[in-house]
Amino acid sequence: MKSFSINRQLITSTMKPNKESEEVAAAEGIFVYHGVKHGHSYSSPQCTTNVIKTIFSPCSAIRKSISCGRTKCSSIALNVLAPFHSTNFS
Repeated sequence: MKSFSINRQLITSTMKPNKESEEVAAAEGIFVYHGVKHGHSYSSPQCTTNVIKTIFSPCSAIRKSISCGRTKCSSIALNVLAPFHSTNFS
């Protein structure tokens, strides 16, 4: 398991979470989970994200901030979802 003791202080003091960023992160996590559950390629999320940005209201904070391409999706799946499911469902 990776250790982030050195970087943790830097990250927590530099990045201040707010409700909007947490909602965007949750939306991206749900989006990636849906893709993994249905076996979608990591190549398709960027196109779907563009569709989402077209469909939803321009004043939506999530619509403005969501970005989930191939690299970010694979990172969320491998570094967030997989460890969570490995520890909670094994």
